[in-house]
Amino acid sequence: MRFRIALVLVVSLGAAGSRPARAGEIVDRIVAIIDREVITLSEAQQARGLVEFRTGKRRSLTDIVERLIEDRLVEREVKQFVGEPVPIELVDEALSQVRARFSDEVDYRKILARDGLTGDEVREQLRRQLAITRYLERRFRALSYVTAEEIERYYEEDPELSSPLAPDLSVVSDRVRLILEERKFTTRVELWIASLKSRSRIQRYVW
Repeated sequence: MRFRIALVLVVSLGAAGSRPARAGEIVDRIVAIIDREVITLSEAQQARGLVEFRTGKRRSLTDIVERLIEDRLVEREVKQFVGEPVPIELVDEALSQVRARFSDEVDYRKILARDGLTGDEVREQLRRQLAITRYLERRFRALSYVTAEEIERYYEEDPELSSPLAPDLSVVSDRVRLILEERKFTTRVELWIASLKSRSRIQRYVW
């Protein structure tokens, strides 16, 4: 996935990787409740670490909690969808991309230990992430069709493309189509997530 939706899916690694408290262990502080489902501070901190782990960027705790809320709502919908399992080859490829960010195996394992994760947990969460991606693509991609008129209007209104030195429309048409399709796709998914939020009782305890 790309752009805004990608962040939701990255955060999903942390959301699903949480562990139940052991006997005698102090229970986490609650940072959000979705209906009756709780998100804890340790989950949010783990998700925050994973965002940095995968993107190299640091996000605020408030932003991470909001993305976790969205992720939980999306996962509820995905669980109702019965589709083909994610091919193992796609999971292997995603894992290879994650590991490629690190200089060696020792560095990779060190970061996993820092965020309280095992290799199997990362693999499982990548599989879940890919399942969500496939669901969103199948549900919304076909609705993101772009017409020739929309492409032409974008070409005429974009300052860079409307300059005398800009390439002809026939040269950039495919690129413009991809830009507009992605905008439509992202907008549809964001509106859908907003509707999921509006139908749920959400309480936030982080500012």
